[in-house]
Amino acid sequence: MKISVIIPTRERAQYLHYSIQTALRIDDAEIEIIVCDNASQDGTADVVAAFDDRRLKYVNTGQRISMRENFNFALNGSSGEYVIFFGDDDGILPGQFKFLRQLLEKHRPDGMSWNRLTYGWPVDGYGKKTGGVRLSKHSVFGTPYIYDPKERNLTALMDCALNSMTPVTPNVYHGCVSRAYLNRLALAPNMYFDSSIPDVNFEYRATMTGANFLHANHPFTINGYSPASTGGAHHGARADKEGGKAGRAFTAENKVDTVKDVFDHALTVPLAFFSTLETVITRMGYSDRKPNYENWYHYGLSAEPNNVESSAKIEQILGDYAKQSGTVAEFKAAKSAPPKPKRTFKQRVQRVGEQIHSLRVSTEQDGENTILSASQVCDEILGDTFGETPCAKRQWSAAKHRSKFFRRQL
Repeated sequence: MKISVIIPTRERAQYLHYSIQTALRIDDAEIEIIVCDNASQDGTADVVAAFDDRRLKYVNTGQRISMRENFNFALNGSSGEYVIFFGDDDGILPGQFKFLRQLLEKHRPDGMSWNRLTYGWPVDGYGKKTGGVRLSKHSVFGTPYIYDPKERNLTALMDCALNSMTPVTPNVYHGCVSRAYLNRLALAPNMYFDSSIPDVNFEYRATMTGANFLHANHPFTINGYSPASTGGAHHGARADKEGGKAGRAFTAENKVDTVKDVFDHALTVPLAFFSTLETVITRMGYSDRKPNYENWYHYGLSAEPNNVESSAKIEQILGDYAKQSGTVAEFKAAKSAPPKPKRTFKQRVQRVGEQIHSLRVSTEQDGENTILSASQVCDEILGDTFGETPCAKRQWSAAKHRSKFFRRQL
């Protein structure tokens, strides 16, 4: 069974070099690693050409296209029965991949989700907690289980209770999906994503439709964040920073895409999620699905823009959509509602508990601190026992013991 590992990229050769290496270290002949280059001009093709591995394939879009189109282009250039996407500053855990394959071959699910790790690239002046990875007791070992995302998450999605969906949610990005299921969801031949944030688009469509997914409380990938991350550009990055450049590029590429979202998301995460939901409902013809618009408008208005002008733009976008969709009353109610705390008291208590039952280690090795060294450190701590069936508590104790060989971080 062939598995496709797809890395879409655009102008991030300095990160991509290490991201590719995490995949190349997988000891598995039945994978293909596809680097899909969105017409980069920074030597990306040379980075890929420097590797000599028959499993590695390079494709180039030939011209700058949107992220949505790049994901579609990459998927159409792959041939695996299952597909995994991750970003060009992310990584995979090569030592854990054999367990992922075992689970796919045993259960043959429509897809699989897992608890991914997070790594911040240690760039001067960027981020508060970078150059390390936190592993949590309840997110690294445990018995995998089957779930239907429609049964589990649809009500929460409609109510905008997004925290209750994470991380047990279907995703092709830092997740794995069968090609058969992707073909069932496709709105047209070779058209797998139809809004500007492709991974969220898939997540919401799968939640609307339902599926047979498998979840593992175990990490198989690491989500990296860097100054050049597109995700970072959706968190109010200043225009004079690298994240601002990424945001402007993302916006420009979306403008030339003929497939538009139902409204603009103004480079904010809340509007991106809300717009994706409404786009999915509209395109899939789910006219009977009625989100809690007051909650969603309140969430959209909670975005943290970097200036007053941006805040006014967000309000204008949502106000215009309220008129278009006949939800002006809900929009007005959301505007007058008091702001919600970023975290409830219960969530703050849970967060403290997670930190108590977790460990954070530096991912520096031999003077290098990259997504590659992070994947190596995590593989060494996780060990080679996930495929067995001993007590998760004992597995965690063994992992804690192995972590003592690495420098701890707060």
